[in-house]
Amino acid sequence: MLPQVYDKFVHTGKVELIYLDLPLPMHPYAFKAAKAAACAGDQKMFWDMHHLLFANQQALAPAQLPSYAEELGLDVAAFEKCLSSGQHDAEIREDMRTAQSLGITGTPAYLLGRRVPDSDKVQILEIVKGLPPYEELEKKINGLLAPK
Repeated sequence: MLPQVYDKFVHTGKVELIYLDLPLPMHPYAFKAAKAAACAGDQKMFWDMHHLLFANQQALAPAQLPSYAEELGLDVAAFEKCLSSGQHDAEIREDMRTAQSLGITGTPAYLLGRRVPDSDKVQILEIVKGLPPYEELEKKINGLLAPK
């Protein structure tokens, strides 16, 4: 669904996409996978790594992550150094706290809201949990975009 939302709303400038990490505790490698995406992001390849990791959810052991970096053409040494550091741990944990404070315990979840004028804050108007049909999410987004 994300590619459709991106093409119709984000790419056209109608909507801003803000991504929050929520590595779920029942997945033993989820936190390391979140770090892998963040480390790839340091090389401008966050979404590429994100999509690759989601496509390979059964193969996320730490020893497998450098091969994904290589597949994407990343500087593997820099990726591995980042991955073994705590460089992105605090921001991932902050995203987890934000999700918890909003009552989000699973993925995917979509937070629909508006930017507070003259601020870096977002007012959350609705939380859509799970994976609704694309048309349902599109209708909700269009409803928020409609002039009031």
